[in-house]
Amino acid sequence: MRFFSPRFLLVALLMASCAHAGKINPALNLQFDGASAQEKNAVILILYTASYCHYCGRVKAEVFNHLADDPKYQNHIILREVIIDSEITLREFGGSIVDHSDFAKKRGVLIVPTLEIVNPKGHELAEPLVGAGISDFYGFYVEQRITDAVNQLNLEKNPS
Repeated sequence: MRFFSPRFLLVALLMASCAHAGKINPALNLQFDGASAQEKNAVILILYTASYCHYCGRVKAEVFNHLADDPKYQNHIILREVIIDSEITLREFGGSIVDHSDFAKKRGVLIVPTLEIVNPKGHELAEPLVGAGISDFYGFYVEQRITDAVNQLNLEKNPS
């Protein structure tokens, strides 16, 4: 029987912990997420992806996984993924149960990746970001949309 060296075990453990870091959680209960966002005065980012979409994997790796770990956004965003070719069920903002595919259809999402930024009740706060666009600028466009959405949310809360 062969045992692994301590160095190999340490590297394997570090790789496993890094693989989990920044992972985007699937949307399962948007009603709960809405209540959490309301409590934190945060916006909800819904990233629509598909299993067949290689651009989706790229933007998740290059932008959204880092965004999920960025302390600058920790208290201002809730990030969820809706996989449009999936039968994962979720609770909508209003409480209805649908699968990811039907939710995306209801929201009018036809192209992936699409980023939708909504308030705690599920209403859009910024123009959706449709497609991967130019990869050099995609992260900038995402950050710009988040800033616009946070400003819009603050206007909704304090209209004066």
